[in-house]
Amino acid sequence: MDMKNLVEVLLFASPEPLTQSRFNHILQDEISVELNPIIDELNSEYEKSGKGLKIQKIGGGYQILSQSEYHVYIERLFKHTKKLQLSRPALEALSIIAYRQPVSKAEVESIRGVECGSVVNTLMERELITVKGRGKTAGRPLLFGTTQIFLESFGLEKTSDLPKLKELSELMGDNPGPVLFENDYAAE
Repeated sequence: MDMKNLVEVLLFASPEPLTQSRFNHILQDEISVELNPIIDELNSEYEKSGKGLKIQKIGGGYQILSQSEYHVYIERLFKHTKKLQLSRPALEALSIIAYRQPVSKAEVESIRGVECGSVVNTLMERELITVKGRGKTAGRPLLFGTTQIFLESFGLEKTSDLPKLKELSELMGDNPGPVLFENDYAAE
């Protein structure tokens, strides 16, 4: 195994600085390797090849950072990115919509047992759901489904990648959980 590649991959993947002790723990004391010379060699390679990255010592460890001339572009990249925070009612409604889509607000309310107009509005404002059409029942209610932003937010390629009921049951320790996850509510 190439230690330089390993260090670079760990630096890339780690959300916090990589310390010598953490690196030793990752290696499980198979071998003893000093980080400093590897970091120096990587920084030298980055500089020689004109990379937009550098490795800097921060908080007792090392992190990969961008060169300062690229900071303005990174700020622009993340300017509109928000951390997804949803209330429990919003998550419940979103789960129902994701598994049952296309589904009407009345169906979501029937499953949840409470009115959910404001929750549906919030999910639409955050572009997690959208109107997919109209139902064939009386009043032709709007039918909702998930969006591309929903897939991206939850790290899914397609809605069929959502966990199946069996997987959910295993994760929950065979606790059947809310009505939402019974067989007749899951999209297969």
